[in-house]
Amino acid sequence: MRLALLLILSLVATDCLAFTMGDAINISGRQRMLSQRIAQTYLLKAIQPDVVHHQKRLDRAVNEFQRNLTTLQAFEEAQSLQPQLRLVANLWQDYKILAQAPVSKESAEKLLMLSNQVLTEAHTYVQQLQTLANHSSAELVNISGRQRMLSQRIAKNYLAYYWEINKEGSLSNLFADLEEFQNKLEYLMASPYNTGEINQKLEKTMGHFEYASKGFDGEMRIQGKRLVDVTIGTTDTMLYNMDGITKLYAAVLDAEQNK
Repeated sequence: MRLALLLILSLVATDCLAFTMGDAINISGRQRMLSQRIAQTYLLKAIQPDVVHHQKRLDRAVNEFQRNLTTLQAFEEAQSLQPQLRLVANLWQDYKILAQAPVSKESAEKLLMLSNQVLTEAHTYVQQLQTLANHSSAELVNISGRQRMLSQRIAKNYLAYYWEINKEGSLSNLFADLEEFQNKLEYLMASPYNTGEINQKLEKTMGHFEYASKGFDGEMRIQGKRLVDVTIGTTDTMLYNMDGITKLYAAVLDAEQNK
């Protein structure tokens, strides 16, 4: 029993020692994404109440946000940024309670507002980490991580529009997010730090993005529940691709800082 406990403590210590600035920017960037994924999954529960796995998806996102917050709070290299992280943590407590409450349109409106507030403060923390890292490649980790968030905010804004929550505002935000996603993707594709693997993943993401855009522009000639399914499936694929790209950029940052 004592040997097992020592082994666990050893593994925890090793993980803490291995946690880098690239990891921190990546994980804090995931907090931005999770703030939007939680909201869009909450909306999915309302739109598709009979789909059981939406609750599991929501639970996973909530649990990961909490784990990531704990990890970032323990990151020694960024202790000077704790005041900003406390702002995120304080907003998170209210957001988590609302996300885990029964679904209603009234609660959804409050949840969407809080999702934007959590996102704003989480983004500020990522920006502060990027400044602390003090290397040009840190920007790539930040931007590619923000693309993960945009994939989920695109889905969130479409679902809000579909469920008729601030329809005009939701639609306007949706197309603004689509424009930002495309612009930033093109920016990343031009980076001199890109490897062959990064370029391949970026090109694949562009293909999925263009497919999703056709749905919103009406070119796919689908609507209603079918478009909900296509939107979630495509934006999740975009998220998966951008997550892999962000990890690759984090590795580039760590390699550059270790030179």
